[in-house]
Amino acid sequence: MSHVGIVAVLLQLACSSAPPPPPTPPPGAEGALRPTRILPAEYRLVVGDELRVSVLGSPDLNGVVTVGPDGMISPIAAGEILAANRTVPEITAELRERLGRILRYPDVSVMLNRFADQMIYVLGEVNLTGSHRYVPNMTALHALAAARGPKKTGRLSNVLVLRRTGPSELDVYKVNLEAPLDGDVHSRDMFLEPYDIVFIPRSIIGEINKFVELVFRENISALYFYSEGWRAFHMDRLNYVTNK
Repeated sequence: MSHVGIVAVLLQLACSSAPPPPPTPPPGAEGALRPTRILPAEYRLVVGDELRVSVLGSPDLNGVVTVGPDGMISPIAAGEILAANRTVPEITAELRERLGRILRYPDVSVMLNRFADQMIYVLGEVNLTGSHRYVPNMTALHALAAARGPKKTGRLSNVLVLRRTGPSELDVYKVNLEAPLDGDVHSRDMFLEPYDIVFIPRSIIGEINKFVELVFRENISALYFYSEGWRAFHMDRLNYVTNK
């Protein structure tokens, strides 16, 4: 398929009112290819979550705060508070204590206003590199559409997906996106998970180490937020492993 044809297909994919059905996963891999976000019974905040703070009788202290990349929030008149991996009641208690230094018996209410968007990252030979919002059943092909398609120099037959599987572990998968765009019904797209990186190379990459080095060199800020986002999203798992 020509470059113009690929762009047209991707634009149709990106602009359609409903996403196309996800590709059929290979036998035996259905569970692994259908990522879901399972919230613990007592939800712990992650980077990007948004909180609404209300202080009865002190409207000037009301406001909305977002958990920053460093895991902190900055409510009015309370300074910085560590929020990542903590519950809303824990944040409420600390905020009440801090505001008690300037108010008598502060009546503080904190509620989760909006969940953080989970992100994926598309780097390399695409028209819009950077972060894009993750949606359930998102695939590498959807990510390519979100990045406004490949440049003429991109090799869609050698797309790589970087997935962090632990604090110091990475898995890299090779995906051929040229085949499904050419109408090959037997080709496989790949389901993504939050904070995956999709990399469209300029040429064939023979060694994984070279790929990782190239990604870090191309967009270090994306890699930082990818790392911090993954860490916050899996904080409960990391704490479990540490405390065992």
